[in-house]
Amino acid sequence: MALTNRFFNDAFRDMHRAISLMDDPSFFDNARRSLRSAGSSIGSVSRYPATSISETPEGYELQAELPGYDKKDIHIDLTDDHTLLLSGSVEHRRESSSSNQEQEQTTAESKDVKSTSPKWWVNERVSGSFQRSFSFPDPINSSGIKASYENGILKILLPKANNENKKRITID
Repeated sequence: MALTNRFFNDAFRDMHRAISLMDDPSFFDNARRSLRSAGSSIGSVSRYPATSISETPEGYELQAELPGYDKKDIHIDLTDDHTLLLSGSVEHRRESSSSNQEQEQTTAESKDVKSTSPKWWVNERVSGSFQRSFSFPDPINSSGIKASYENGILKILLPKANNENKKRITID
């Protein structure tokens, strides 16, 4: 009996400590900082674009939110007649040039000239690449696919293939 009480007391004490840590406002900041120091920034963690897919009798419409991407950085591939592969990449470079680096070296030596390169306080813009696959129950007519990209929204219209090739076979 004493062993059981001790086990539960230890478990509840540990849970109480964990909950108290989450109440500390710096807890999540520290976690975010440790992710960044591990070489991965919050913006470059694998992300999938938010999507919506609707079906009509004629086909499917896929919409994906891709703000900040250029058309040339988005790729749409029909890997087979049921599967669409959507991929893309975007990189946001910090604005620093070699002249800024030279100026920083001069600043370190003379300590009279201040650096003009920005000090980043927050950088939450998405960067990196993604790849997402969508499977459709009906075959897609590859020659009728249309895609448009406007105001950060990618819209893909995927018409269903004709059912002319489908045939039910009767058993003799």
